[in-house]
Amino acid sequence: MRLSLSFAVLALARHAFGVASTDEYRDADVGQSGYLSNHNMDPNIVNSASFGLQWKVPFNTNEQFYAKPLTYTPLAGGNQLLFLASSQNWIRTLDAKTGALINSRQVHTPFLQSDIGCTDIPNTIGITGTPTIDPATDIVYFFSKTYIPNYRVAGNTGTSNGVYYFHAVNINTLADVYPPVLIDGSVADNDPAKYFVGGVILQRPSLTQVGTVVYGAFGGHCDLFNYTGVIIGVDINAAKIVTQFAMESGPLAEQTNALLTDGAGGEAGIWMSGMGIASDGNRLFVVTGNGNAHQNQGTPASGSSPLATLGQAALNFAVDAAKGVLSLTDYFQPFDYQNSDGNDQDFGSGGIVLLDPTVFSGGGVSKMAVTAGKNGKVYILNVNNLGGYRLGTGQTDNVLQTIVTDESVFGACGSYPGEGGFIYFTPVGYATFAYQLSFNSAGVPQFTQVAKTNEISAGRVGVGIPTVTTLNGAAGTAILWMTDPDAGIRAWFAVPQNGVLVNIPLPQIGGANKFQRPAFGDGRVYTTDANGVLYCLGSPVNLPLNCTSPVQFGSVGLGSKATKTVTCTANIAITKVVGLTIGNAYFQASNASLPTGSLTAGQTFSFPVTWDLTNVSPANSANASYGNVSPGVKSTPLTLITVNGVANYATSFPVSLTGTEVSESAYLDVSPNTVDFGSIVVTSTSGTQTESASISLANRGQTAMMILGYAYTTANKSVFTNSTVKNGVWDLGYGFSTSSLPAVGSTIPANTAVSVAAIFNPVGGIGDYSSFWQVWTDGGTENIVLEGTASTAPIANFSISNGEGGWLPQSNLLMDFGDVAPGSTASLQIRICNQGGSALEIDKSKPPNGVFRISDPTELEETLQIVPGACAYGTVEMNAPTEEYNIPNLVVNNTWTLNTNDLNFGVHIVEITATIVDRKVGPTNSTGQPVYNYLGCFAESTSGPRLFPNEPVSAGTSNDNAVCQTGCYSSAKYAFAGTEYGDECWCGNIPPPLANQDLTDTRCNTACPGDASDSCGQSGWISVYYDPTKYTAGADPALYGPQTPQTVGNYVLQGCYSEATTGRALSGQAPTAPTAGFTLELCEAACQGYTYWGMEYSNQCYCGNSLGTGSMNQSSLVPSVSGCNMLCTGNQNEYCGGANRLNLYMLNTSAIIPTSTSSTTKSVTSTSLSTGGATSVSLSITSSTISTSANPSPTGPQTVTSLAGWNYLGCYTEATNTRALSGLLLPISAANTNVENCAAACSKYTYFGVEYGQECYCGNTLNAGAVNTNTVTNPNPCNIVCVNNTMEYCGGRSVLNLYQVAAVVSSSSTSSTASTSATISTSSTLSSSSSVLSTSSTTRTTSTTSFPTVSTSSVPSATSASNTKPTVSSASSTSSTVVATSSSSVTSSASSGATTSSLTSTSTGPLPSWTGTPKINSTIGTWEYLGCATEVAGRTLTGSSYSDGAAMTIESCQAFCTTNNYALAGLEYASQCYCSNSMASPSALGQAGCSMACTGNSAETCGGSSRISMFNNTAYVYPNSPKSANSYTYLGCYAEATNGRLLSGVSYSDGAAMTVESCTAFCKANVPSGGYAGVEYASQCFCGAALSQTPVASTSCNMLCTGNNKEFCGGSGTLNVYQYSATAGKKIRDLRGRGVF
Repeated sequence: MRLSLSFAVLALARHAFGVASTDEYRDADVGQSGYLSNHNMDPNIVNSASFGLQWKVPFNTNEQFYAKPLTYTPLAGGNQLLFLASSQNWIRTLDAKTGALINSRQVHTPFLQSDIGCTDIPNTIGITGTPTIDPATDIVYFFSKTYIPNYRVAGNTGTSNGVYYFHAVNINTLADVYPPVLIDGSVADNDPAKYFVGGVILQRPSLTQVGTVVYGAFGGHCDLFNYTGVIIGVDINAAKIVTQFAMESGPLAEQTNALLTDGAGGEAGIWMSGMGIASDGNRLFVVTGNGNAHQNQGTPASGSSPLATLGQAALNFAVDAAKGVLSLTDYFQPFDYQNSDGNDQDFGSGGIVLLDPTVFSGGGVSKMAVTAGKNGKVYILNVNNLGGYRLGTGQTDNVLQTIVTDESVFGACGSYPGEGGFIYFTPVGYATFAYQLSFNSAGVPQFTQVAKTNEISAGRVGVGIPTVTTLNGAAGTAILWMTDPDAGIRAWFAVPQNGVLVNIPLPQIGGANKFQRPAFGDGRVYTTDANGVLYCLGSPVNLPLNCTSPVQFGSVGLGSKATKTVTCTANIAITKVVGLTIGNAYFQASNASLPTGSLTAGQTFSFPVTWDLTNVSPANSANASYGNVSPGVKSTPLTLITVNGVANYATSFPVSLTGTEVSESAYLDVSPNTVDFGSIVVTSTSGTQTESASISLANRGQTAMMILGYAYTTANKSVFTNSTVKNGVWDLGYGFSTSSLPAVGSTIPANTAVSVAAIFNPVGGIGDYSSFWQVWTDGGTENIVLEGTASTAPIANFSISNGEGGWLPQSNLLMDFGDVAPGSTASLQIRICNQGGSALEIDKSKPPNGVFRISDPTELEETLQIVPGACAYGTVEMNAPTEEYNIPNLVVNNTWTLNTNDLNFGVHIVEITATIVDRKVGPTNSTGQPVYNYLGCFAESTSGPRLFPNEPVSAGTSNDNAVCQTGCYSSAKYAFAGTEYGDECWCGNIPPPLANQDLTDTRCNTACPGDASDSCGQSGWISVYYDPTKYTAGADPALYGPQTPQTVGNYVLQGCYSEATTGRALSGQAPTAPTAGFTLELCEAACQGYTYWGMEYSNQCYCGNSLGTGSMNQSSLVPSVSGCNMLCTGNQNEYCGGANRLNLYMLNTSAIIPTSTSSTTKSVTSTSLSTGGATSVSLSITSSTISTSANPSPTGPQTVTSLAGWNYLGCYTEATNTRALSGLLLPISAANTNVENCAAACSKYTYFGVEYGQECYCGNTLNAGAVNTNTVTNPNPCNIVCVNNTMEYCGGRSVLNLYQVAAVVSSSSTSSTASTSATISTSSTLSSSSSVLSTSSTTRTTSTTSFPTVSTSSVPSATSASNTKPTVSSASSTSSTVVATSSSSVTSSASSGATTSSLTSTSTGPLPSWTGTPKINSTIGTWEYLGCATEVAGRTLTGSSYSDGAAMTIESCQAFCTTNNYALAGLEYASQCYCSNSMASPSALGQAGCSMACTGNSAETCGGSSRISMFNNTAYVYPNSPKSANSYTYLGCYAEATNGRLLSGVSYSDGAAMTVESCTAFCKANVPSGGYAGVEYASQCFCGAALSQTPVASTSCNMLCTGNNKEFCGGSGTLNVYQYSATAGKKIRDLRGRGVF
C-alpha cells in the first residue's frame, strides 16, 4: 500500500476536551499520542514578539512538581483553572489567566526521601503521578504517598511505615469527596501472595480513567527494597479497589516479607518517565522495567500465551467493562531483554504511544504504537499483535520496525497525524528526530527519518515528552513542544523544512523538572522548572485588532498565484496602522493598501494578500533569499504594526498565512539527507553485526516520477560509480547496501513515498565509513550522505582514590574514610576510565545521599559518555554530623551503584563507610570507655519532682558534662547524669520519659561554662547522659522505673483491686506506718499469718483473710489504667496502690497456712533503694487474732496471674517463623491442658505457655518476634478457656499466656531496685501444741546449650537451632570436625552445657582437592565449580554462613552447606563461607578476582574481595510439599482457623522426626474416615474428620519437617493440609511463599 500525501483535513486522534474546549484535564490525550489540537496555539503568534512570559509563581522551599499541571473549567463556568499537585502533597488551584492562587491544601505529610536513600526524587515524595479530572463531576483523582505512624514498625516515619492513599477532591473547594482510600495491604488479583506496601513503591505514571475506574501504575525507588510493579484500579463511585495486577507473579517470582531487602521482590516496575497509562477504551497499555524473574529463556512464545514474569515488556490488558478488572491479553518482550536487565536498561523508561489509526495504518495493520527505552531502541508495534517473544526472523523481535539510536530514550515519543504522519523522539544528549510514515516495497508501514533539530538536548536524564499542538487541526499550524533540564522549554515547527525542524524562539525559563510535558490552556502553555517555579507563556490578552486568521490559500501550483483578503476590526481607538511585515517573500501585501488615518473602536478595514509562485520553477533545493520552494504546506506570519490610542495594548498583531504548494510535474524528495548509522562495536565474537536505517524516496509532484539511476562516490565527489544489483542486493558504496530499491526505469506514483532499508556492514573492520549516494529521477536529483563507524568495545577501568594521591586496585569496591571527627568533612573519588575503542556509557548511577553525597549531580550520571582514552570522576563528600560528647563510635554507611555498557563490567556497588569518633569525657570504666553515654535532650518535669532529684555539685561557672558525670558517679554511681541551665548538674536512677525527648536534639543549646564547645541543657531542658550497664537507650522507662513485683515474700500479686462497697476490702488489720513510710516488703512482714494483704494510698497497709463485698480486680496491668499508680512512701521504685485501689497479694497456698488465733510479734528490718540512698527501719507489730476464711471464687474465666514459682508475663504472640517456645512441644495431652498442669510439665524450663486452649509449650529462651500484646489499647486476645479447666484462660489463636520461672524466694528477696531482709518469729498455740511457720523456697537451676552464631536469611527452618557450623571450638559452643567425603552423617551429644557435633564419613577412597583455580564446570564428587561471581548488596548467597580465619577450605564450606540443606556453596575473602539455593540479582558469574588462598589450605582458592568462588551440589534435592502420602492428597497451604484449630481432632508433636508420611499415617490410624491431616510449625501433626471452617489459602508454609528437610511441614500459623482419598492422585496447585510489592 502507498501513502497518500493529500493534505486534506484529516480525522485526528482523541483530544482532551473538557467542559471548555481548551481544557486539558488529564495528561495529554488518553492514547498518549501527544497530539493536541484544541488549545488555540497559532504558530504565527507563538513565533512572534507578542508571545512571551505572562507570569511565574514560586512555591515552598524544596517543593517540586513531577505531576503535570492540568487546565479545567468547572461545570458552573467561570475562568479556566490550573490544578497543581506537588511532591510535598500540596494541591492548589490557580487562575489560568493570571496565576492568582484560589485554593490550596496539604492532603498529607509527605514521605521523606531520606527514608529510602534513592536520590531520583529529592527531599520529599508526595503526589508524583499526574492526576486526572472527571469533567462530568468536577472531581480530581490522585494517589498520595505519606506515613501511618507505627504502622509496621515503631516510629512516625520510616520506609516500612510508608503508605499510599487514593484521593477524590472537589476541584472547586479541594475538599475530600469521600475519605481517602488506603491502598496498602491490598492483594493482587493474579497472585494472592503479593500485597501492596507503599513505602517501597512509587506511583509515577499519569492516571487514566476508563468508565468509573481510575487506574494508577507503580514502580520502585532506584530498584531498592522488596517491590513489584503493579496496576491498581479504584472504582470512583464505590471508593474501593476493584483490580490489582502484579507484573511479576507465580513460582519464579516468589518473595519473602523482607521489606527492605534490595531485589527481594519481583521488580518489573512501571514508571514510563511519568507518561500515562495508554488506553483505546477497552484496553490498557503499559511498559515495564527491569524484572527479577525470567520465564522466557530463549524459546519463542506467543504474546497471547500465559506469562507471569512481565519485566521488560510492553503489555496489553483487557478491561472488564462491568467490573474494571484487568487481564493480560498480549505482550511484547524484546529478544535481548535479559541483557537489558543486567545493564539496568529499562525498556519501560518510556511509555507506550497509541497512534491515530486513521492515519497510522495500512498493509494489514489497523493500529500502531510506539515505545522506546534506555537500550536506545524505538519499537514500532502492531497494537493488535504486539509481538510476543522471539517470534521474528532468526528469533529476533516480531515488530513492525526497530529504530536504533545512539542513546537512551526517555518518554517514548510524540506524534502528529497530519501532513503525512510524523513521530518525534529525543535520545539523551542528541537532537530531536522526526520520522515520517511510509511503506516498504511489501506495503508494510515503516518510519523514515526526515529531519532533526539543530538544537541538542541536555546530556543527562530528564528530557521531556514530545507534544504537538495545532490550531484546530489546520495543516501548517503544527508546533512541536519539548521541555529540557537545561534549556527549559523549546518549540519547533513540527513539519520539517529541508531536513530540519525549524526552531521557534521562546523566552528562557529555568531548566525544566525531569520528564515534563507542557500543559496547555486557551492559547497558553504551562510548565514547571527544577526549582518548583510555575511558568505561563502566552500572547497578551489586550490586542488592538481582531483580524481574519489563519488566511487559507488552499492549493497553489508552482508557476501560478492566488490572492486572499484579510479583514480586520479595531478593538480600540487606533491612532495609526503603521505598516506590515511578512516572513516569506512569496507572500506579498502592500502598505499602501492599509488605512492611512486613525480608526475608531469597531471600525473595519480590508487589504489583499497574494501568494505569488508564477516565477518559481519546480526545484528540490532551498531558495536562500525566499521561502522554501518545494511541494507541501507552507505558512508564514503577517504582522500589522499599530500606534494605539489606548494604553496597555499590544502594538503588533500577527496574522497566519497558510497554503499548499503543488508541483504539476514529478518532484523528488529524499529524506533524510544524511543517514548516520552510528557506531558498530566489533568483537571477535560479533560476527557480521550490521545496522539498518530507512531512507524515504518520495514523489511530491502530481505526475508519476521515473527512476533514472543510482550512483555513489567517496572522497572524490566528481567521480561516481553506478550502483549495481547482485542477487537482489544493491551496492550503495563501500560498507553500505540495500535490497529494497525501486528498479531503474520504474516509477513512483504521484504523492507517494517508498521506504528503502539501507544496511551498514563494516566489511573492512574497524574505522570510519562514508558514501555519497545519488538518486537520479525525472523529478530531480538528490544526494544522500551515508556514514558509519566500526570500533572495538568499550572497556571500563574502575578505581577508588586512596586519599593520598593514589588509586586503589580495580577489584576494590570499598570507599573507607576511616575514623573522622564529628563536624569534619572529607572527600574521595571514583574514577572510571575508558580503555576501549568506542564510547563508554554510564548505564546506571545511583549515588549516595545524606552524610555521604556527591559534589556535583552531573558527575558519573546516567547516560554520561566517556570517549576512548578519557576518564570521568565522581567525588563523594563526607560531611560528618556534629554530636554531643560521649556518643559511641558510629559507623555510617552508604553505597554508590554503578554500571556501564561494558558487558564485562557488571554492576559495581561501592560500599562507602566512615567511623565517627566522638570526644569522650567524664569517668571511665575498666576498659577505658566512658561510664556515661549521651542519651538525648529531655524536657524537665513541669509538675512533680525533677527528672533527676539529686544535685552532687553546686551550680557554678566551672560546670560542664565532664564535671557533672564525675560528681554523679562519685556520689552514688547514679544511672543518669544531666546538665541544665548551663551551670546545674543533676543525677538520678529513674529514666526520663521517652515522650519528653526532643527528637530534633536542638533544644539543649546552652554552652557549658566550663567547656564552651559542649552543650549543658537549657532553661527547662536537660542534656542527659546514661550508664549503659544500667539502662538500654530507647527502652520503656517503665521497665526501669517503679514496678509492681509479682511476688513479695511468700505472697503472689493478684492484681489491682478496688475498695469494697461496704467497709474495707481487707478488714483484718491496719498496721501503723513506720516513720520512713511503708514498702511492700514491710507491709508483707506486718501481715504475716493473713491470707491477703494490700497497699493503698502510697502508705496504707491492710491485712485480711477474705475480700470485702464489691472489691473487684481492675484487670489491667498498667498502673495508669488500673489506678494503682501511687509510689510507696518508703520506696519510690514500687507501686503501693492508689486512690481507693489496692495492690493485692495472696499467700502462696502451697505453704502451711495458720488457721487459729495467734499473737504474733514481728521484728522487721527493711532496706530499699531510693534516690537518697538506703533506709533501715525496725518495726515491731502486735496483731490480733483472726480466723481464716475461704478464698473468694471468681465468677467467670480468669487469666492466672498468680502461680507458685512462676511470674506471669502477659499474652504473647508467636515468634517470627517459629514457635515462641521451642524447647518442648505439647508435653501433655490436650484433654489435660490447664495452666497448672502445663507448669508442672515444664518444671525444668525457664518459660512455659498455653495456647489454643489445649496446647502446652516449654522453653529456655523466648524466640525472636514474640511480643507482649497486653497494652492499654489492645484487648486481651488470650481468650480461649482451658480444655481441662473452663475457669482459666489458656492463650488464644497464635498467642500464649506466657509464664517465667520466679526468682528464688527466701528470707532475703532481691530485685533490680529494692532489697528487703525480714526475720520473722512466730509463736502460736494450736491444740496444746506449737507450730512454727516457715517459708521454704525452691531453687530452679536452668542449663542452656550455646550454639555458634550462624547467619541465616530467608531460608526455611525446622527448628530454632537448625544450623551446624563445622570447625568451631569453644567452652560452651558446638564443636565439629569435618571430613569432606562422598557420604556423611551427623551425630551430636550434649553435656555440661556444651554440645559437640561430629561430621563423619565413609568413602571408597580420598577425593582430589580443588587445587588452584578450578576449571569451570569441573566436578569433584557431587560438587561442580560454576565460576567466580560478584558479591552484591544484601549478599549473593543469602542462606547460612560462617567464617574461619584459620581453617577455611572448599571442602569444609561444601560440607557446611550440605549439612544446612543448601545447593550452592560460595567462598569469599579467603575465610568466609556462604550458602543458598539461588544467586541474588544482579550477581553474575564469569568474573575475575577469585584469587585469595583459603586460610585452611593455601593450595586452594577461596574467592576474593567481593568475589565468590561458586560451587553447585549436583545431587541436591530441593524441598517440596509431597503431592500424596498414605492415600492422602495434598490440598494446599492454609491459615489456621480464626477461632480454635482448623483441624480440631487428635494431634501429636515430634521435634525430631516429624514428616508428612508419619503425620498422615497417624491420622489414618486415628480418624475413622481418614479425614484430613495437617502439619504445622515443622513438628506438629493435626487431624480432623472435617475442616472446622472454610479454609483460607496461604503461601507461608515454609518450614522444613524436623524429620525430613526435603519436605515442608507448614509454617507459623499455617498448615500443609492433606485429605484422605482411596484414589489419591489428583493434582492440586501448591501455593508458596507470601511476598510484597
